[in-house]
This record gives sequence, C-alpha cells and structure tokens, in this order.
Amino acid sequence: MDTLTLGKNNPRLADIRRALNGDTLTDDGLLPVEGPRLIREAQNSGLVVAALFVRSDVSTNGMGEGVPTYTLDQPAFRKIQTTESSQGLIALVRVKASTVAEIVSKMEAGPAVVLAQLQDPGNAGTILRVAESFGASGCIGLTNTVALYNPKVVRASAGSVFRLPCTWNVSLQDAASELHAAGVSIVGTSPHAAQSIDQWDWRTKTAILIGNEGSGLNPPDLELCDAVLRIPLRPPVESLNSAIAASVILYESFKQRGLTGGFQ
Repeated sequence: MDTLTLGKNNPRLADIRRALNGDTLTDDGLLPVEGPRLIREAQNSGLVVAALFVRSDVSTNGMGEGVPTYTLDQPAFRKIQTTESSQGLIALVRVKASTVAEIVSKMEAGPAVVLAQLQDPGNAGTILRVAESFGASGCIGLTNTVALYNPKVVRASAGSVFRLPCTWNVSLQDAASELHAAGVSIVGTSPHAAQSIDQWDWRTKTAILIGNEGSGLNPPDLELCDAVLRIPLRPPVESLNSAIAASVILYESFKQRGLTGGFQ
C-alpha cells in the first residue's frame, strides 16, 4: 500500500472534491464511491476500480488487492468524505456510459423509466434500484433532473447505478423523438386519468414518465405522452411519492410480463 501525505490543496483530492461537489465525474472520468458496501457492489458489477483512498485508522479488508491504494490522514480524508460518519474508504471507479438508443435496444426485457425534473436524490436513487429490481431496460434523466452522480443518488441506488443502463441531461423533446421513432409509447400518470395502470399492456415497448415530486408532470410533458394512466388509490389519498409511484407501476409491468422480466 502506498502512503501519501496529502494536503488540502493536493490536485488529486481537489479533483475528487470538485466531482463530489459538482455531482459529476473526475477530470479523468471516474466516479468517487464511498463506503465498503458500495465499493464491493462496484467491483462485483464488473467495474474497474482505478484507485482506493483509505483513512489511516481503517483496514481495506482485502478490497484494495491489485488496486493503487493510498492512505490519508484523517484531516486529508475529511476533505473528500461525503457522509458525517464515513467508514473511511473511497474508491474511484470507471462507470459505463449509455445512450437512449442503447436503452431502447434492451426494451424487449422491460420498460424504460424517464425522470422529468425530479429533485430529491433519495427518490431518484430509489427509482434506479426499483427499476433494476423489476427488469426495466434503463433510466433516462431529463434536463433539470437531479444529477445521476450525486453521492446521495449513488448511495440510494444501493449499487443499481453501476448496472442499470442510464443516460442523463436529455431534453424531453429529444427523448420523445427517439423513443417514438423506435415505436416506444410514452406513458405518464395523473390521478384524474380514466385508464388505470393495470389496463395498459405492459408487454408493449413503453417508457414511464415520472414527474417532479411537487408539481408532477407539467402540460408539455403530458402533451408528449401517448397515454396517461392513474394508480388506483382509496380516497382521500390522491397521489404518491414519486419513488413509490414508480415502484407500483414497475411492479404492475413486471407482473404482466410474467414476473420474469421479459415479454410473454
């Protein structure tokens, strides 16, 4: 294990801080991942771990084998940790980029999820986890949606962000154009819709549009939908949290496809 004594102005740590603060990748395209569980998830998902940073009072428990590993004193490590009770391990991993076209190419397996201006990172990360669980083909984050590489999104996804095909910062118009050109129906939700989610044929190629936590889907979103569905709820409840709504819809899709993740 190489030991580095890094000050707060060290270029490598400054690059990691910029990535974390900007919810993006480092200058060389690497994602900072904090905590042994997520690092193991990245490794088990087949991602390349380019470097491991270890607080001086923490053991790597073998996960640094074959990886450039650097010990940081506690003040230096605090400069890059993203949680108050950090477990003292941060890895830089090389994530796999995807495109709308690649997600469409996998839609024989299940629907795509499209996030329209979601702002809560916990919701976004949970939706990624649920999407993978119920066999979605991938996730498309529209412009002004919370960043895919926000540390809280990554943690809430519990590793799904490493495996589920995702593409981000796509305009609604571009996404709709590409989806419609591939024969994909875009489905939105509204508590006032006549058709319920169980009446839709989820064996067809479908993209599920999930709206903002507060305002839901706005008129331009709904105009591009081929259908608007409602989740049946008992009054007086009219709506659900975006992550819960996505979970219910994705389960209905999963169930219709035979609980196998594929089309019948």
